[in-house]
Amino acid sequence: MNTAHNIAVYAVTPKGVALARTLVDALGGSIFMPARMIEADAPEHETGFENLRACVADTFSTFSTHIFITAAGIAVRAIAPHLVSKDVDPAVIVMDQKGQHVVSLLSGHLGGANDMASTLAQLVGGVPVITTATDTEKLPSLDVIAAQAGCAIYNLNAVKHVNGALLAGEKVVLDDPADVLGLKRGEYSELFIPAELVPFSEEDVPSVVVSWRSAELLEPEEKTLLLHPKVLCVGVGAKRGISADVVNSCIQEIFEKHDMALESISCLASVDAKANEQGILDVAESLKVPFVTFAADILDTVDVPNPSDAPKQAVGTKSVAEAAALHCASLKHGARLVVEKQKGDGVTVAIALEI
Repeated sequence: MNTAHNIAVYAVTPKGVALARTLVDALGGSIFMPARMIEADAPEHETGFENLRACVADTFSTFSTHIFITAAGIAVRAIAPHLVSKDVDPAVIVMDQKGQHVVSLLSGHLGGANDMASTLAQLVGGVPVITTATDTEKLPSLDVIAAQAGCAIYNLNAVKHVNGALLAGEKVVLDDPADVLGLKRGEYSELFIPAELVPFSEEDVPSVVVSWRSAELLEPEEKTLLLHPKVLCVGVGAKRGISADVVNSCIQEIFEKHDMALESISCLASVDAKANEQGILDVAESLKVPFVTFAADILDTVDVPNPSDAPKQAVGTKSVAEAAALHCASLKHGARLVVEKQKGDGVTVAIALEI
């Protein structure tokens, strides 16, 4: 099964299969069709099924995009048992076998179905059918903007309050000091009120807060959408053979102690000598962030508050955790330490903020 392009296309008629092949030739992916329609020399990316619903049950969580060249009702009945929530459901698009109408059916924003529908329509000369209200009104959708800015959404349910306010013509309070979302300027700036201009109110008003501070500290109200930007670089120094549990526990404790959001971690960083340290690699994988390393002579030039002779003798730099965190953060922006090095059982952690 070819999942390289992570697109599954389902077709149930000869014309539908022909259109599916056109789509896959252009975009990649896999085609699923009734077994009776599979040719003897069919390519690897074409698979036959006896029952469409059973096929979708097997593929729904495997592919990030599902394209049904069928009636909309067929698609709805096939996917219905597998739907979970808008933050995890894949994109689903439905189109007729002539490619005249391309309907974004599910996960239009976070899953990317709206964009895919537009791409497919352009490819086959059809009409994209987009029904999400913010798109039809040409308004920003905060879940899309958050994803584009690389922010993690803490409370997805709050999106409906913010988007609803924009649709009603109400301005939304925006607390985004670094303008991570880019909403303080440009075409949408008039739709938001900077938080610093709003007098304190006990009323829960639709608002957006962009912060690397933890939700436990900020305690967002029901109508407050909390977004965590990826701006914290975690520097890690460790003894050889350190376990993932020890590294993870140290990071968790430090973040909790300093009221920081784990969702705001952009990367783990260390010295090149630790590039293959499996414990750190495993933690990076569990956090879904990259693990990057730098040469000791580069880290040795970084000005840090707590240099030490021990790492200098061991790996050739006066600092690992602090220097790696600062250097990594400064590659994209300026940087400052928000947590100086903290020592655990065989592990040292420091955290730098991209500014």
